[in-house]
Amino acid sequence: IFWGYQGSCLKSLQAAKKNGKLAVCEMATAHAPAAMRILGEERKLHPEWSDSFDYLEFPSDYYKRLCEEPHKADLVIGASKFTLQTLREEDVEEKKLKYLPLGFDLDRIHFSPDVENLKRPFRLLYAGRVTQRKGMMYLLEALKHFKKTDVELHIIGNIHGSGRGLRGYEGMYKLHHSVSQYDLFKQYHHYDAFILPTVFEGFGLVIVEAMAAGLPTITTANGIGPELIEEGKNGYIVPIRDIPAIVNAITQLLSKSEGELSQMRKAARVSALNFSWDAYKGRLKQFVEQDLTNY
Repeated sequence: IFWGYQGSCLKSLQAAKKNGKLAVCEMATAHAPAAMRILGEERKLHPEWSDSFDYLEFPSDYYKRLCEEPHKADLVIGASKFTLQTLREEDVEEKKLKYLPLGFDLDRIHFSPDVENLKRPFRLLYAGRVTQRKGMMYLLEALKHFKKTDVELHIIGNIHGSGRGLRGYEGMYKLHHSVSQYDLFKQYHHYDAFILPTVFEGFGLVIVEAMAAGLPTITTANGIGPELIEEGKNGYIVPIRDIPAIVNAITQLLSKSEGELSQMRKAARVSALNFSWDAYKGRLKQFVEQDLTNY
């Protein structure tokens, strides 16, 4: 068996197949043609954010390799159902596609079901690179519907590009410098909910980690969110580019009592436990024993 990571395994895949080996391509990020299409649309919609996009422009040879690898492989592993969907859109054979989500470091993430006294603004957390690929403009537009005394948006991460798209939103958010993953684990408990209205993702590890810390989460279907979130129980799935839906989801969270938020925190944690490294090992073992053995 040859098992390679997308973007760096085309020649090895071809050599493996030539030598009679089973060639497996693993994809943590959704397929590149979908990125070109969806993010290309996004850049046209919001040119002021154009220099904030990552995963949109590729060297021609690299892009060709990204497109070819899933077709050349015998099996293609997707880390999210959204990733598999983007492969189907490019006519990758259904029989090749396998779902194997990633894991996270459960032991380092502190969890408490307790909710701090909410006689203060509700603290929303966005963590990650500040880019329109992750729907930043839609989040900031949604925030205009709330008073600062009701909702605070905290951003932990670095601005990608010039930051031109952020002009006009000054004072609407609190920007914190990017921190190590371990330090982020320790900071989750300062916040009441996590939000990532991503336009294009693959897996979105930060979603799983935030929910493991007990943060109810608002995100889109273009990542791992649907595999974790039960609507209204531990978070909300919103359509991409849908500002009213983001407003509604935040409003729903604001309407919850401390007891209801505590229950959402517990439910978020329970859902995230399905994505621990131990859970991953179990899924991987089943994949090796069933899918690989029977191929």
